[in-house]
Amino acid sequence: MDSVNHRPLTHEVVAQLRACGHFLYYRMGGRVGRRRILTFLSEYPNILQKELQDILQIQSGSLSEVIIKLESDGLVNKGRSEMDGRQFTLNLTQKGQEEAKRIKEEYDEQVREMMSCFSEEELEQLHQMLKTMFAHWNATDLCLEKKNIEKKENEQCSSHKSS
Repeated sequence: MDSVNHRPLTHEVVAQLRACGHFLYYRMGGRVGRRRILTFLSEYPNILQKELQDILQIQSGSLSEVIIKLESDGLVNKGRSEMDGRQFTLNLTQKGQEEAKRIKEEYDEQVREMMSCFSEEELEQLHQMLKTMFAHWNATDLCLEKKNIEKKENEQCSSHKSS
């Protein structure tokens, strides 16, 4: 335990991970950032808006709001799908391609700088530890979810029996 905080090391690590998550979210573009959408559109031109929404796991309204802004900034063209006229395809304009390239270069440089405190070996070790941690968290989450479902089902059975 840390003698200053009197918290277990596990709590300190979780607090540090939370701080990392906060930093990455707010300093690296957030969940529905322009960077994320422009970069994706530069790699996958002529994608359906619905496909982009599903892949990036963005709410329909949130994505529409960002797309409208990108259109008004002259970065994205939105047109009817030739396959299904009810859907829209998205493409970057020339200005959008230039902006996506600039943003990607800026992001790459930012990541390089952020990780420059680690050697290649340390990065590999960190990568492996994070993979292990996420796999464990996902497995734990699935088990907890299953237990919660079983608990709710048992509570429903109990309430029906007492009625």
